[in-house]
Amino acid sequence: MIEKWSFSTTKENIMLWIFAVTDFDGRPCIVCPWHKFKITLATGEGLYQSINPKDPSAKPKWCSKGIKQRIHTVKVDNGNIYVTLSNEPVKYDSDFYATGNFKVIKSPS
Repeated sequence: MIEKWSFSTTKENIMLWIFAVTDFDGRPCIVCPWHKFKITLATGEGLYQSINPKDPSAKPKWCSKGIKQRIHTVKVDNGNIYVTLSNEPVKYDSDFYATGNFKVIKSPS
């Protein structure tokens, strides 16, 4: 288990968490401490284990849910940590939850 820094961002703040990096199917991932979601460091993909219910003897395999988390470039130089925030115009699931919009119940107009 290796400690790495992971950043979750919103317009209002930057939160810093320490996550354990764990290998799943040859891919380094962080595991959400609340939900146990497995997110690849390289791409932000969510991983899950799948098994064929028609073949209970089959081994479970790791599958992708698609890209769920925005990733940022992190550089360590002389003990300083530099983060270049992603400016991709694509919206990811993590963007929605990071903004707090999911907490607001909107009434139909």
